Amino acid sequence: MKTRLAIFVITLLLLPYMGLLLSDGQLNGSTLPLDTSLIPLIAAVSVILLLALMSNYWGASRSGNNLFRLQRNYYLAMALTSGMLGWLLVYLNLYTHSWLDTGDSSVASLLIQSLLFATLAPAILSIRALLGSFAGLLKLLSRNFAVPSPAHDTTAFILIPLALIGSLGGAAWPAALFWLYWTAPLLLLIALQMLWHESSIFAGLTNGDWSRIVTAAISGLIVCNAALITFELAGGTLLIELPNMAFQQLGFALFGLICLQLGDVIAEAWRGKTRAQVSKKKTFPIPVVVKK
Repeated sequence: MKTRLAIFVITLLLLPYMGLLLSDGQLNGSTLPLDTSLIPLIAAVSVILLLALMSNYWGASRSGNNLFRLQRNYYLAMALTSGMLGWLLVYLNLYTHSWLDTGDSSVASLLIQSLLFATLAPAILSIRALLGSFAGLLKLLSRNFAVPSPAHDTTAFILIPLALIGSLGGAAWPAALFWLYWTAPLLLLIALQMLWHESSIFAGLTNGDWSRIVTAAISGLIVCNAALITFELAGGTLLIELPNMAFQQLGFALFGLICLQLGDVIAEAWRGKTRAQVSKKKTFPIPVVVKK
């Protein structure tokens, strides 16, 4: 798990910069993720926390399982991961300027932004769990057309070049390849899962089960739109520099998928023995003891 996450982060840190060098461009370090006014940031954090708590309470009332209590350490780990993911996306945005803000940074605003980023993934996973408690919805989404999938190694060797091209080319030519650039993190994460012989969030598609990815995408849309709308209603300013609103919504859905896939990776720490430990070969010969 740690190796995959390290490769994931290092690759996304290095390749965009290499792509920028290929295009002889310059990194604009003045782009910030959000306006530095504290009130809009605090309002956004409050709404996302409220969404997370309400969805968890509703889900607990339906299933009888309070996930924030039963899986407290997991959600704390996801909060930390979500905070790091948020700043990683901010770094990636320096190369494409998909969102812009001209405000000056401050320590207080950076801390609240970190808190906002840390709440996003737990809220998305909580809402996804709530959606998963509706049997009718799961039944509807689990009986759809199946998507054939090649072997894990074949899939990985298809996705890795796409992720590398997206990370390099998107930074070099953001106007043309921004869509592949922002898809590259998910493609890279899925490819690493395949190389480590772990399943991805798209594994159910081979059986026609679309429930995981659809509910994750819907959760991403709900949480990200709630954060953005609250931020702007509270007086914050965030300029989205994308061709149309459809790309913005697709980005929110994509963020939900990335959070779900990262959630699967982080969850491996709570699964007990690893695959290698489970399949460890026994030494031969095996002694046989016969009691008289």
